Amino acid sequence: MKHRRLTRRWLRWQRGQAMAEYWVTIPAGIIIMLAAAGVVQFITNGLTQTVEGLEYTGSVECTVTQADEVTGPVYANLSGHTVELVMNVYDEETDTTQIAYRVTSGGAHDISHWMLGLPPGVAKHIIWTSEPWVDHTTKADPTTGMFGIKFDTGYTSTDSGGDGGGSGGGGGSDKDKPGKKKSEAGIVLTGYSAREADSRLVVIHLAGYFEWDITDLGVKASTEVFMGTITAPARQVDPPSADGC
Repeated sequence: MKHRRLTRRWLRWQRGQAMAEYWVTIPAGIIIMLAAAGVVQFITNGLTQTVEGLEYTGSVECTVTQADEVTGPVYANLSGHTVELVMNVYDEETDTTQIAYRVTSGGAHDISHWMLGLPPGVAKHIIWTSEPWVDHTTKADPTTGMFGIKFDTGYTSTDSGGDGGGSGGGGGSDKDKPGKKKSEAGIVLTGYSAREADSRLVVIHLAGYFEWDITDLGVKASTEVFMGTITAPARQVDPPSADGC
């Protein structure tokens, strides 16, 4: 009997010893699991915030780099006569485009008319011009053979000097006469006579927004025709959006 009681006490002591030994390890295991769960939650939250940060919230402004509005030369010199694009303005509120060319008669003879090779799809959108024009977009101008619009208002240079050589005073022969040239002051020297070049601004008002490209340019002076190229509206297109997005 006594032996059995000792055996039962021994077994209870062994179970108590085992519980005492594992009691310390149980909280440690729980702490490790909680710590691991916390690390996982931290990583998950970080990834969630990163993804949310990459999503478009509507507060970021779009920046779009637009191509140049004009293509081709903005200036042409046709044997002393010059044409230069000096204005290209699009008004979003009225959906209109206003352009202007500076035309200068600076050659040996005054310009009688000049032509800008606008296509029919552009010419039909002309609202008004500062000078009268003739439509040759579908039937070529007989004097230049060009298609486009023709400005028929002639140019007149003003004499600003007399004969610089002449028969008296030891004037030289024809081979000694200076060739024509255009000075910075706008004075054209042709032989011995000086003329002040006639220069005007020709404004064209168009409905809509346009892409630009190289087009033909023609000037008729006396019996001579001089051809070149310049940039001009080529086709009507939709204007770029306000935000570019």
